[in-house]
Amino acid sequence: MSDEGEKTCPLCAEKMDLTDQQLKPCKCGYEICVWCWHHIMDMAEKDNTEGRCPACRSAYDKEKIVGTAANCERLVAEVNMERKTKSQKAKSKSSEGRKQLSTVRVIQRNLVYIVGLPLNLADEELLQRIDYFGQYGKVLKVSMSRTAAGVIQQFPNNTCSV
Repeated sequence: MSDEGEKTCPLCAEKMDLTDQQLKPCKCGYEICVWCWHHIMDMAEKDNTEGRCPACRSAYDKEKIVGTAANCERLVAEVNMERKTKSQKAKSKSSEGRKQLSTVRVIQRNLVYIVGLPLNLADEELLQRIDYFGQYGKVLKVSMSRTAAGVIQQFPNNTCSV
């Protein structure tokens, strides 16, 4: 077995998750996954015997194992909280990166911004036609600069932005 992240069960050869890694069924330190431990205990119950460690053959204490289940649940909850905080930190870093772009002109190949368009052409459907923007290729969306009330924003020289 290598490091903590890549442990495998020596019986079934499956990767051991956090719950499996917290299971310490025997004093000898032999670690198996929860599924294999349950399998050993079920087979022992069918034979009316005690479940035993595959390495040292000492009997498993079932009460000790059941008591560690609460610790496993707490550990899984802690790991989930750590993941959430890491993702929140990553989101805040990306938003900080965008704040730096507020003073920079960002060029996108599929975006056109037009200033000074006469108000008589201020219609999204009209601008998508082949006579206007459609002659340059497929138009995905036309959006007018509007106020909070939804009215087209007019500039002092009777123009608008698209």
